[in-house]
Amino acid sequence: MPAPPKHRRDQWEKIKAGGLPRFVLAGALRRAIPMTIAVVVVLEIFEGGTFTNERLASAAFLGRVAMVFSVFLAGGAISSFARWKSHEALYGSDAST
Repeated sequence: MPAPPKHRRDQWEKIKAGGLPRFVLAGALRRAIPMTIAVVVVLEIFEGGTFTNERLASAAFLGRVAMVFSVFLAGGAISSFARWKSHEALYGSDAST
C-alpha cells in the first residue's frame, strides 16, 4: 500500500494534537446540529405544517428535538471515533485504545 501524502499526514498531526475528545465532540456536533434541524423541520411539516410559537414551545416539540438531537449526536460521536481510529491506523499511532 502506498504511503499517504505528506500534507495529509501534517493535517492529521495538527488534528491529533487537539486530542480525541475534541475531535469526537466537534464531529458529533457537526453531524447533530444540521441533521436535527433538517429532520425536525420535515417532521413538523408532515405532522401539521405550521410553525406557531405555541407549537414550537410545546413539550412534544421539545421532546422530539431532544430525541432527534440525541440520536444524531450519538451517531456523530461513533462516526468521529471510527474516523479517528482509521486515521491512527493509516498514519501510525503510538497508542492502541
